[in-house]
Amino acid sequence: MNPRHRRLLIPGLLIALIVVVVVASLADRAGAASAEPEVVLSDPRITESSGLAVSAEHDDLAYTVNDSGNAAEVFAVDLSTGEVAGVTTVRADFRDVEALALRDGTLWIGDVGDNRRERDDLALFAIDEPGRATATVEPRRFAVSLEGGPADVETLLAPPGSDLLQVVTKTVADATLLTLAEGDLDPAGSTEFEVTTSGMPPLVTDGAYSPDGSRVALVSYGALWSMDPADWSPVGSGSLPPLEQSETVAFVSDDAVLVGSEGEASPLYRLDLPVSEVAADRVATVATSTPKPTPSAEPAARSSEQSEGFAIDLRTLVVGGIGLAAVLALAVVFVARRGRSRA
Repeated sequence: MNPRHRRLLIPGLLIALIVVVVVASLADRAGAASAEPEVVLSDPRITESSGLAVSAEHDDLAYTVNDSGNAAEVFAVDLSTGEVAGVTTVRADFRDVEALALRDGTLWIGDVGDNRRERDDLALFAIDEPGRATATVEPRRFAVSLEGGPADVETLLAPPGSDLLQVVTKTVADATLLTLAEGDLDPAGSTEFEVTTSGMPPLVTDGAYSPDGSRVALVSYGALWSMDPADWSPVGSGSLPPLEQSETVAFVSDDAVLVGSEGEASPLYRLDLPVSEVAADRVATVATSTPKPTPSAEPAARSSEQSEGFAIDLRTLVVGGIGLAAVLALAVVFVARRGRSRA
């Protein structure tokens, strides 16, 4: 073989190998996820669903909110049709609501999003579970802060049978769980979430406790994690359906969840909570091998036109990478053939 062609063939084969690996990974992801959504949030007012809580008191009912830049409204959604069954207007100024948690008839609204890690006005709002009613309510507002200083948070947890509230930081590495007691919340002052544990999965965008309190589901970009809240060890992980930007998760039984996305007509997929013997190794590998982000490089969850940051669509990056690799491979083949024709 012509040495020049051999030099072209080797990188061409490497590019082809990369393409095969990535495509196989995407195929595995697609095969592991549900083919059809359970329901689609079809109401045009729901465009950036960033929190989900399933009612224990009302059949086939869940609550969701839009995040930054939207009205202070909570939508009650019929899970059998995807239609809005009621809208609760909250008399409050929301800045970046990212999470919901429902416990004992109280709906907690987490205005805790902070992509730039600069906020000093994080807050939790509490309202009575609204059901299918349409009304305007006065919430209870509690200022909160995070031990260690500002951090981006998109997850709010309310463990069943307790008065604890918990948040998970959204970071590429060293993600942290922080906790406070509901009884310590001060409507006239600020209450600090204290660090409970580190080593949580990366880029967590939402989470929820199972109804029996034995499991916690955490969702990130492209993955669903199952955690044991006794010691916060991972007990399973699995791939997600092809969501535009996975932002919501809520339990519909002790071992199944609904996972959703931002965007118009966003689908909700029902997934069994994953169990895997290698999940702990996956968390440790990702947490230790991924470099800490700089402020300019940290993945965020908004477009550059919005005040809270810009979006990084991981699926778009992967697909774009496949396309680039394919173009390079074709270019190598073309050059090699052209060289043979001239020889």
